[in-house]
Amino acid sequence: MIGDIIMNVSEKIRYYRELRGLTQQQLADFSGIPLGTLKKYETGNRNPKQEPLQRIADALHISITSFQDIHLETIGEVAPYLFAISKVGKVQFHGNKDADGKFDLNTLTISFDSPVLKHFLKEWADSKVIIDHLRDEAQFSPDETTKAFLLNRADEIEQELELRMVDSQMLIQSAKK
Repeated sequence: MIGDIIMNVSEKIRYYRELRGLTQQQLADFSGIPLGTLKKYETGNRNPKQEPLQRIADALHISITSFQDIHLETIGEVAPYLFAISKVGKVQFHGNKDADGKFDLNTLTISFDSPVLKHFLKEWADSKVIIDHLRDEAQFSPDETTKAFLLNRADEIEQELELRMVDSQMLIQSAKK
């Protein structure tokens, strides 16, 4: 998600719907979920079960995992994602090795053979450079209008990147089938 914002499922449904530029009615039509029910999901007055949530995800062309809260603070929480990534394409480790052939922690890097992952990581890295630059410039700008413009543009680029990420999730899932 954008910044350090943590969203609940209802907020994520609305976020991804708006990211796709859909109205509630359009999402209801595409998912086959009654409009009133969808509105209750978005306001948090009702929590969708797995099947309706999957229909919403399908209508938004995102993975159902986009609605999950992911907190990666331990190796046990990160490892399943790394293993899942390795199933999409070959994972390669690079870096200096010691006399026993083990990688040096300070030089260890990872790369992927998957063209989809490589393309996304390149876009992410390129966008991150621009986003960080805009935020740095905003931090030191004495003009509040300029500062607001720079921060807004950084947020827009971040949203565009997230939309591409969501689209990439569907590409990766399709490639696995």
